Amino acid sequence: MEWLLAIVALCLVIVVHEFGHYVAAVATGMKVDRFSVFGIGPAILRLGTYRGTEFVIGAIPFGAYVLIRGMEPEDEPAGDPDPDSPNFRDKPLWARFLALFGGPAANYLAAMAIFFGIFASVGTEAVAVGGFSEPSPAQAAGLEIGDRIVEVAGVPIEPPGAARKVVEATKEHLGETIPIVVERDGARRSFQVTLNPEPPALGVSLAVSPWGQPVPMAKAAKLAVARPLEISAAQLEALYLLVAGKLEAELTGPVGIVKQIKQSAEAGVVPFFFMTAFISTLLGLFNLLPLPALDGGRIVFLGYELVTRRRPSPQVEGWVHGVGIIALLLLMVLVTIGDVRGG
Repeated sequence: MEWLLAIVALCLVIVVHEFGHYVAAVATGMKVDRFSVFGIGPAILRLGTYRGTEFVIGAIPFGAYVLIRGMEPEDEPAGDPDPDSPNFRDKPLWARFLALFGGPAANYLAAMAIFFGIFASVGTEAVAVGGFSEPSPAQAAGLEIGDRIVEVAGVPIEPPGAARKVVEATKEHLGETIPIVVERDGARRSFQVTLNPEPPALGVSLAVSPWGQPVPMAKAAKLAVARPLEISAAQLEALYLLVAGKLEAELTGPVGIVKQIKQSAEAGVVPFFFMTAFISTLLGLFNLLPLPALDGGRIVFLGYELVTRRRPSPQVEGWVHGVGIIALLLLMVLVTIGDVRGG
């Protein structure tokens, strides 16, 4: 059952992404020829037509896609900007930007909605000890798995960004002995922990779990808006460290993502929705990266057009995106093989 929930959750965040493209395209007067609400590849089931868009189910049961008329460089030659044209390439630059940005925006909005539901119903989350690595000064000092971290070196660990606060607080005291206050079985306990001289300072993996009483609606809304932005900032920082060679790559493909969602489903309803919102945020962020074939890569070409006041060559744009698609597919295959072999 958890496997099915995990697959459905991943597919849903992809459908949300494509729905964002669909809404933005239609709102700006573009013609969406097809919307596969489930599956990719050729259509095997036609669900009907609405406002000129054919809604179908694809042959390969994973993901979704939309076909916006004139979006690919080779579809139709671009003419002068024409707000009345249904062709993507004939639309003004701002309209084309909205059509591309609509997918990632939908993922962020969906994540915010899920986080709001969590915070308003069960409250904000706590950062707890999820596991230990070697060497682990935290374990040596007496911390146990499940301990909720309340305070590190005098710094209160509260949302938003509680996990980040733990990391930042320990970075300032590498190699030093600091007090760490945790909550265990409803009681608070203080431990003196001598941190590792280099990260990871505590030698623990941090687990985020819901806790406490529901927060007021206004605070829940504020936290829900901030949470996807915090996740994105942390992921971009990790990407920078990866590029700088300061962090080892740990790539995860669709199989690995499904496994993570499955594990969260086994932990309970709230962790499952929390992970779904997390994955939705990552999908939005990933598609905004300035890489060929992604929404961000296409937006880069719009930026070129904005700066130079002329369209990029359709042949060059098509070649760049084509190579990008092949590279992404190969990477996905390799990562997926690694996920399967890793069990």
